[in-house]
Amino acid sequence: MTTVITFHQSGYRNLKTYYIHFVCLFLTNEFPELVSHMRMLKLM
Repeated sequence: MTTVITFHQSGYRNLKTYYIHFVCLFLTNEFPELVSHMRMLKLM
């Protein structure tokens, strides 16, 4: 849920780009069990 909220507050146009280029690179310490983008979409 946090990633979806921060996505809407970011300047990215689509969730995939945001997830791959920001979340996977910079938020791995905050989310140690980070799932892939496809798994994230299935969970949503």
